[in-house]
Amino acid sequence: MKMVNGDVIFLGNGRPAVVKNVDYGAGTVELENDLAKIQKQAEGGIKNNLDEKQRAAYNVSLKNIESDSKKEEIQNLYDMIQSYKETKRVDPKVMRYLENELMHRMLRDEYTPPNYQTDLRNLAQT
Repeated sequence: MKMVNGDVIFLGNGRPAVVKNVDYGAGTVELENDLAKIQKQAEGGIKNNLDEKQRAAYNVSLKNIESDSKKEEIQNLYDMIQSYKETKRVDPKVMRYLENELMHRMLRDEYTPPNYQTDLRNLAQT
């Protein structure tokens, strides 16, 4: 997977950094090591491999579901994803990141929306 500007990476010593500028032709990468900037970039989860427009769409989507209740946020995110699927109004890559965020929140907060459905193809076969 290629790095893009804005990706959060972990260096060999385990320290995080943000990719400021990557030049595959020259084989160089410029990194940001300021912890406050790294934390700001990682806010709302690590969104590696999304370009600037995709990151903005992802961040706006998460801002739109904010609530004082974690359960309500999960429900709002699920409803938003369902709406996006019906209208196809979102970049497929952003959709995958939103679906991953939903799974993360459902596991973290041990809550599944009452109307939750998934495609059978998403379930592992045993």
